[in-house]
Amino acid sequence: MSPDDLKSSIAKAFRIESTDLTGALVKEVNELIAVGDFWGGDEAGAKFYNGDAEVLGYAATAEAVMTEASAISSFYTGVAARIHDMGRNVEAADWASIAEMPRILR
Repeated sequence: MSPDDLKSSIAKAFRIESTDLTGALVKEVNELIAVGDFWGGDEAGAKFYNGDAEVLGYAATAEAVMTEASAISSFYTGVAARIHDMGRNVEAADWASIAEMPRILR
């Protein structure tokens, strides 16, 4: 695997995954928002939305999903950056090794 593979192909794949995940999440959340308050205004709806002492409600669960999905997306972005850095480091090491090679006398 070449440094260019690390910097372009592999790092790019992680950046694409991050972008795709974020886009899919935004799309799904917007579709849920478009539905409106589907839980209703009665006691059962309030319990569904707010939860109780034993179970988290829809609001808290939806927020947690958004937080975790955002963390996954950020993770992919971070991996992409680190893989790109790895490629640059390998290139730098290669050039440093070449500079240290003994000269061949003619």
